[in-house]
Amino acid sequence: MSSPVIFNTAFPLLKDTETVADAIQRMLDDRVSDLPVVDASGKFIGMFRLDRLYATLLPKAALIGYGVGDLAFVSDTLGQLREKMREIEHLAVRDFVVKARGVVHPDTPPLEIVLLLHHGINAIPVVERDGGRLVGMVSARDLLNALHAEGNG
Repeated sequence: MSSPVIFNTAFPLLKDTETVADAIQRMLDDRVSDLPVVDASGKFIGMFRLDRLYATLLPKAALIGYGVGDLAFVSDTLGQLREKMREIEHLAVRDFVVKARGVVHPDTPPLEIVLLLHHGINAIPVVERDGGRLVGMVSARDLLNALHAEGNG
């Protein structure tokens, strides 16, 4: 007897050749902060994460620990931050891909998914064991829907 599917097979994703501008628009349209990125063959290569994008707007000193919590030494306005964003919008998403903090497979036990979500991972890629093709995404909402579903399982 197979267990019910927890993950979502209809999800937004990015191809590694798409631009940062494409990614931003997809994030806004789909109201997500993390998007999986695939190559031309559909193989999962990593995540495009909003926090990685925001890191490009910060001064290097803030990223290495100086001035954390106090960026008074920098006076970038919203307009200047927009200009910084425009400077990178044409770049390929592949330049911003980060390793996923957690990856599962279609046959991963539900309790492992619960543990990853408990640890604060918002979007978990579901990849085939053989070949690494992205076949789904699982979120806390997907798990909650599966737990709330009627029937046995």
